[in-house]
Amino acid sequence: MMKRVKRPFVRRSPLRVCGLTCGLAAAFYLGTAPVVLAQVNDAILQAEPEIASVEDPALVGRDTLQSVLASVYNSNPRLLAERARLREVDENYIQARAQGRPVLSAGGSIDAQAVRTPVTNSFFGASGGTTTGTPYAGQLSLIQPVYQGGRVKALKRQAKAGILAARAGLDNAENNIFLSAANAYVDILRDEEAALIRRNNVRVLQRQLTAANDRFEVGEGTRTDIAQSESRLAAAEAGLAQADAQLAVSRALFVRIVGRMPNQLTPAPAFVLPGTLDEAIRLARDNNPQLLAAYYNELAGAAAIDVAKAAGRPSLSLQGSLAASRQTILGVEQTDQATIGAQLSIPIFSGGINKSRVRQAEHARTRLGFEARDTERAVDQTVSQVWAQMDAARQIVATSERQVAAAEVAFEGVTLEQQVGTRTQLDVLDAEQETLNARLNLINAERDLKGAVFQLLSVIGVFDAEGIALPIGRHDPDAYLSSVAYDGFKEAGDRFIPEAMQKIGVQAPNIVLDPARTVADGVGLLELDERADGLGDRLQELGGALKEGTDRITGQTPHYDPRIDDPDVIIVTAPDPVAAGRIPDPDDILPLQPTELPDEQVDEEHDPDLIIVLPAAD
Repeated sequence: MMKRVKRPFVRRSPLRVCGLTCGLAAAFYLGTAPVVLAQVNDAILQAEPEIASVEDPALVGRDTLQSVLASVYNSNPRLLAERARLREVDENYIQARAQGRPVLSAGGSIDAQAVRTPVTNSFFGASGGTTTGTPYAGQLSLIQPVYQGGRVKALKRQAKAGILAARAGLDNAENNIFLSAANAYVDILRDEEAALIRRNNVRVLQRQLTAANDRFEVGEGTRTDIAQSESRLAAAEAGLAQADAQLAVSRALFVRIVGRMPNQLTPAPAFVLPGTLDEAIRLARDNNPQLLAAYYNELAGAAAIDVAKAAGRPSLSLQGSLAASRQTILGVEQTDQATIGAQLSIPIFSGGINKSRVRQAEHARTRLGFEARDTERAVDQTVSQVWAQMDAARQIVATSERQVAAAEVAFEGVTLEQQVGTRTQLDVLDAEQETLNARLNLINAERDLKGAVFQLLSVIGVFDAEGIALPIGRHDPDAYLSSVAYDGFKEAGDRFIPEAMQKIGVQAPNIVLDPARTVADGVGLLELDERADGLGDRLQELGGALKEGTDRITGQTPHYDPRIDDPDVIIVTAPDPVAAGRIPDPDDILPLQPTELPDEQVDEEHDPDLIIVLPAAD
């Protein structure tokens, strides 16, 4: 199991070993009381921010954003489906590992037989007739793969990368679902406020209509004033009906995501955000789960190339069996048999299918690399767009607040002037409409600002249970794989197989690359000194040449390498995701066998980070 590092704001479940240099934290401001923020220590956040509990007595009986997200985390069916999908993907590693382990099988048979032979007379007497019996037999066989062309090791690398991609996909789903829930939360707050404003507007216009009728009765008003008031009141009632309908729609969406009706929602908290756009982009590059999934899919594509190549390489396995038969009617009545042997298979010609699969895997690896580059650009674009929308929303909120204040003053002034006869009824109605529009613009701007903040946190990859430190029990993506990786016979086998055999078994797929050091490390009896190192280097070169020769004979070499075959092509390379530190090596994260050694670097035929730029024509 990997060592967990507490990082309350920026984290990825499978990537906790990645340190991030940021001064960014997600913290709640419940009401007006600020919550203690996480302290930055050595440019990495170490402490979790204190957050008001869902059981806060002041909030009992009311929904907070925190309690709503906790409900989503525990019961949203789409999120639960993603967790089930992760467990489904976890099994790929178990299945890949099993292909390099012994296969033990037993079989047996029992028959009822009747054999009739002609009756013959001889010197010794009569023989023949009908013979009956119940012969039975049993067999126990064991097959141990020794070398499969590196297929098992490549399958395990592919499975590890696929598991980490699935974990990133789970994080992405959690961020997206939390974003939808938070948007539904603030939509209800906005729609409730809009319905309240429109309902108050209807009451004000009803009073205006009553006042117009009273003035008409005493001869100070006209029927035109009454008609204008009735028209505005009818429009206000229609707006109120629309607001109530929109509130019902928002509540239905809330129930769809959260699973229950909202209960007296409290104002949404505020979050501490990155200080600059560049910092936000950097954090998104480090934490966006969709981008991390693309990186791990890229590694899985690289491993798939070795899986395809293994089909054209020799395979070696050891086989042994024990068999026994009893009460045989014909022949020997009782037999016992034990066999042991080795089977070597060398592919010679497969009709071109192996070569085609290798090329297909190489093209897939290249495609996944370009898709990762495209995802990087998409993340940068999304962060930039959301940042611009957030800045615009802040400015709109500020201007809307000034607009509301000015409209309220104007409405009060026009009302007083209308009472002294310097303003008409239409002026008052217009002022009331401007005040209504200003208030609606303000609540819409505030909702847009909160939505932009939520989306920024989601794109950065921290709008999830750990990123906002929900005080609930959290799903551990390691738990299932750890529980099934070693259980029953598999754990016992690994425990009692000698350590040296385990080491040799792990290194067997690539033993030809470094035979001297492999034997020394596996058996644990030799220590190569400087003189032996020279021999080991020569053997390694010979082993590499043998492997390359085998690949060429079996058609494993690439048809086209732009770095070699076309000197006019300009190559722009991007660093490997693991080498560049964008993601950790899968072997440093997922649980391995107790004595399993780290995977070696993949020899790639096509660099997934290549961007081929052809020079302009003269």
